[in-house]
Amino acid sequence: MTDIVESDWSIYRAVLAYALMAIVELSIWTTVMLVAYQQGGAGAAGLAAGVSLLPAAILSPFLGSVGDRIPRGTALSGCYCVAAVIVTILAVLLKIQTPLWSIVALASAVAVVISVARPIHYASLPQLATGPNFLVWGNSATAFAAGIGGFAGPALAGLAAATFGSWSLAAAAGVAMLAASGLALRLRLPKSGEESSNGAWHEAVAGLRHVGSDASVLALLALSGFAFVVHGALEILGVTFASSVLGLNESSQGLLVGAPGLGSLGGALLGVGLAYRRRLAFPVSLGLVVAGLPLMFMGGVGSLSGAVVLIALFGLGERFSSLASEALVQRATDDFVLARVFAVWESITLFGFAAGSFLAPVLVSWLGAQHAFLPLGLGLAAMALLLWPVMRSLDDRAIFRTDVLELFKGVSFLAAMQPAALDRLSNMADWEDLEPGEIVITQGDEGDSYYVVQEGSLSLAVDGTVQRNLGPGQGFGEVGLLYDRPRAATVTALEPTRLLVVERDEFLAAVTRSVDGHRIARRVAAAQLARTSGHPSAGVPRHPRDPH
Repeated sequence: MTDIVESDWSIYRAVLAYALMAIVELSIWTTVMLVAYQQGGAGAAGLAAGVSLLPAAILSPFLGSVGDRIPRGTALSGCYCVAAVIVTILAVLLKIQTPLWSIVALASAVAVVISVARPIHYASLPQLATGPNFLVWGNSATAFAAGIGGFAGPALAGLAAATFGSWSLAAAAGVAMLAASGLALRLRLPKSGEESSNGAWHEAVAGLRHVGSDASVLALLALSGFAFVVHGALEILGVTFASSVLGLNESSQGLLVGAPGLGSLGGALLGVGLAYRRRLAFPVSLGLVVAGLPLMFMGGVGSLSGAVVLIALFGLGERFSSLASEALVQRATDDFVLARVFAVWESITLFGFAAGSFLAPVLVSWLGAQHAFLPLGLGLAAMALLLWPVMRSLDDRAIFRTDVLELFKGVSFLAAMQPAALDRLSNMADWEDLEPGEIVITQGDEGDSYYVVQEGSLSLAVDGTVQRNLGPGQGFGEVGLLYDRPRAATVTALEPTRLLVVERDEFLAAVTRSVDGHRIARRVAAAQLARTSGHPSAGVPRHPRDPH
């Protein structure tokens, strides 16, 4: 029982460390924008924000395998520690008011380090969770932490700039990242045990070729890319609008910058049911129309509260559309090239934000701070409506298995997963019919599948003694897959039974939020094997009734 508690606390510590990182990431970026705006207006803010993101956008594919070469706990703690050192130096430079280029350079270094830490965190969650419910919780809590960081980071940056000065935020961020490093220091995570033969950059290039030959996927990614551009531009426009239109200080400017993050939390809640919709092209377009419309009315806003509400609505619609887009691509793209498509998607995210930062000052110069939102909102809504007919063909070719999804919905940890993850599982699942007396899994065997009972019943026996029966809606086999350990029980059909079967690689691909299922499955298995072989008593202690 002690081991379980310790392991549970490990995943809590990892998620808390990530939450600190998420807040620091957005607070530092906002701080750079505020400092640049004070020195040179919207043009300087846009240039500084965009330039600070470009190195991470270019280098992160090459640095993404750091967690494959050294133990992940060490890599994660090291990244946080390096970030702590950089932001502490940044605090000193802000205090003594060094040139803007030096501030931007250090902010760029922070972005690069965080781009390395993020995938290591996600790869670590399966090794820290004591069961599938904890793993789903870890993924969900990480997403929630990112949303909180999207709002709290800019808000804190603005508050600090308006009170003690921007240097104080950077100093606090250094302490926060040092605390994150300490939280990750004793996670005792091994390295993956395998390095990818094809890096993320190679996948992205290959993905570009595939996307270019598929008009529907190209339309979807183009629409998503433009949404990223709009989001990036809003960060600069929020600062400019609060300052020059509303006449407010840095504290209010930070609130406007963080407003999309506040709205994204609501969008995530609304998007939970998307996995059970047959057609998703309409939600994709609807979300971006909802995101674009509020921006068209920003010119008539005369209060901070009104501006925050409208920009938060943008965040809500954007997040809802993003969830629908991810699920739609998941359904309509062949699994062989899916990783490449998502690699392209990841590549355009930071570039989109950077492009938006460069675009915002141009719009302010052209239309003024009050009306610069109009073309962004109008363009986003119009593009969403114009591309909707093209994206509908993705719905036509998408794999949607209502019976499978409904069965998964009854399994608690599956029902809590993101729409795209559920779609992946449903697409890869197969049916298996059993006769009475037929054995599904044998105690001591290696686990290769996860099962959910649709109809019939099975007995679960440990060392020849029946412990309990399994019936419709119950799943089994997940823990053995997650922790690469032998089956703890023998499961036998008692009557004609029908099971839904998901192979090991695909199951791990979904619950670990990986788009490259086979590679992540091998990594998780190798890491867990190294962990248990190095410590014979390690692993996840079994409850006497644990069948997995």
